[in-house]
Amino acid sequence: MKFITEHAKNKKDNSSIIFKSVIAKEAKAKDSSTINATIGMLYDELEEFYTFNSVKKVDQILKNTEKFPYTNSVGIKPFCNAVLNWVFDKHLDYFTKHENLEIIATPGGSGAISNAFSNYLNPNENVLLPDHMWSNYIQIAYENYLGYKTYKLFNEEGTFNLSELKNTFLELQKTQDRILFVINDPCQNPTGYSLTSEEWLELIKIINSVATKEHPFIFLYDTAYIDYSIDGREYTRNNIYNFKLFNENVLTIIAFSGSKTLGLYGLRIGAMIGLAKDKNTINDFLNSCQYSARAKYSMCSTYGMYLIAKVLGEEPYLSEFKKELETVTSFITERSTIFINECKKVGLKTLPFKCGFFVTIPCKNDEAVYDYLVTKKIHVAPIGNAIRVAICSISKEHCQILPAIIKEALEKVDF
Repeated sequence: MKFITEHAKNKKDNSSIIFKSVIAKEAKAKDSSTINATIGMLYDELEEFYTFNSVKKVDQILKNTEKFPYTNSVGIKPFCNAVLNWVFDKHLDYFTKHENLEIIATPGGSGAISNAFSNYLNPNENVLLPDHMWSNYIQIAYENYLGYKTYKLFNEEGTFNLSELKNTFLELQKTQDRILFVINDPCQNPTGYSLTSEEWLELIKIINSVATKEHPFIFLYDTAYIDYSIDGREYTRNNIYNFKLFNENVLTIIAFSGSKTLGLYGLRIGAMIGLAKDKNTINDFLNSCQYSARAKYSMCSTYGMYLIAKVLGEEPYLSEFKKELETVTSFITERSTIFINECKKVGLKTLPFKCGFFVTIPCKNDEAVYDYLVTKKIHVAPIGNAIRVAICSISKEHCQILPAIIKEALEKVDF
């Protein structure tokens, strides 16, 4: 006898990164010389968990009434205002005057993605994802009764595969009325790729060419790592400013991750921002996503919202946090430079990388490579024909020695 539904019986959590991370933590607890490069959280050069001082200061002054009470499904106003100012920066005034936007608090960026998937495709339709991706997109799709199609993230030159995108969009439009298209940029998980300004402008042009009243286009922009781009805050916000170029048949949904930006991983706090030229489109966004919020998780962490509201919305915490972000981005960049240079020295191929938390090495048998590295007390994340190395969580010293050992693993077991 089966009590669960046909849909539910196929559910099995295959989040290998989470499972492998637990194994790595246990191994490191037993042997401190173990290298844990599995999980996307910030660690310092001593490989101790990193917390922003500005966040700690705010945490110490929060009142109980700012931590524990119920709030509402949309989110408290100080939080919503702080996030909007943070995401749009100097361009917020333009968007509030010339476009329509709304914001809803979510449990991390994941909650924003789930709400978007559930409200913008019909059951059994497909969300469009990159072939190199954060694998939880697939589980979120299945949970919301959706399938998925993939597009090739890179062309033969190792740059963003714009040339095939328009045909991919048109093919998908043959089977469903609307497209839900996901981009994770900059510092893409798992590759560390970042689109150039020119690629962004061309992407917007392509989306506009296929977005019509009969075939509306939902552009889901996952900004999880936006604040760790080596190109800086002005560059990333100028790319967002270009969203003003989208036509009236495009809805942009920006998924903001407080988990990643402020290192509040366990508090599960983020937001989704709807942006469009049509007021009714944004009214529908607010109504449907607020309903989903109440139905799925009721409301977000009051604690997390007030933390973010004060860190991103009040001085002197905001100025201190910005300086800390620059410091963190600098040490991650130092690690990645060391790692990539060592890869070049030993002839270890990586997927195109610019900046961010992760570097990915393609291989034929990721599980065999993973198993071999474990024998060397090294833990990485096998992600399907590739392994992902979380440089955010390992020291510069370990970034220097890992490429040669990974190269050895590929030579011994990757066939």
